[in-house]
Amino acid sequence: MTRTNAHFIAIVALVVAVHTWPAPGRAGDEMSTAEEPANDIALSPDSLIPREDWKRRVDDARNRAEQVRRFNAPRRMVQPDPPEKIATQRALSDDTLQPEDIVSTDKGFLLFRGRAGADGQNADFVPIAPR
Repeated sequence: MTRTNAHFIAIVALVVAVHTWPAPGRAGDEMSTAEEPANDIALSPDSLIPREDWKRRVDDARNRAEQVRRFNAPRRMVQPDPPEKIATQRALSDDTLQPEDIVSTDKGFLLFRGRAGADGQNADFVPIAPR
């Protein structure tokens, strides 16, 4: 017997053995129709609810998602004043200013003339014209 004939016979024997080997679900007369599953997908309890209940659940879930989105939305923070404005306010309210001091602000250079009013709280500034 040649080598190819031996291989051929071995392959045929293997194929016959595979086809005749009993496997679960392959032998039709071993399982009754009551034991066979209707389909491979198991039904969940949620798949048996009426359409109106399903729509209500979907709407409730959407409403909850919207509430979470609103709650987790970034809060609008108050923007702090720019540094130039803060520096200007600090310079204009400086108690150590003397008459004829020049202050640099975001609106240009100002000349301090002195404090006005009975309590000396109102500062008097005049703009210096650029040369």
